[in-house]
Amino acid sequence: MRPTAGFRVAALATAIFLGLQTIGLAHDGPHREWLESLMRPDNDRHPERQHDRKSLFCCGEADIVKTKFKVENTGGPYPEDQWYAWLHEAWTLIPPEKILPEHAPNGEAFLFVLAGTIQCFVRPKGGI
Repeated sequence: MRPTAGFRVAALATAIFLGLQTIGLAHDGPHREWLESLMRPDNDRHPERQHDRKSLFCCGEADIVKTKFKVENTGGPYPEDQWYAWLHEAWTLIPPEKILPEHAPNGEAFLFVLAGTIQCFVRPKGGI
């Protein structure tokens, strides 16, 4: 049975929609080793991760999401600043426990998302 024209149009529309979502990037650049060595900052709250060493790290292949960010000063010292990422057509608060203490070496922010969940965030050096 051949797909109908309506089915093909719906499939194409779905593919375009998914393609326009926030982009995941494979990191083959000069900071690849550094990015792949980053440990999730909330590991101390999740001892079950010790059973699978890979789950201790921020990223696997293509878990870095390219998006835009904003920061709001709440009047206190780090981690009082609230960071947001543009995800799913809305500003999403990056949980403070997901923010790494170090800054990105190249001035870019890095957001690691796996299965729709923020895993880690590396702030850009010097802010936005």
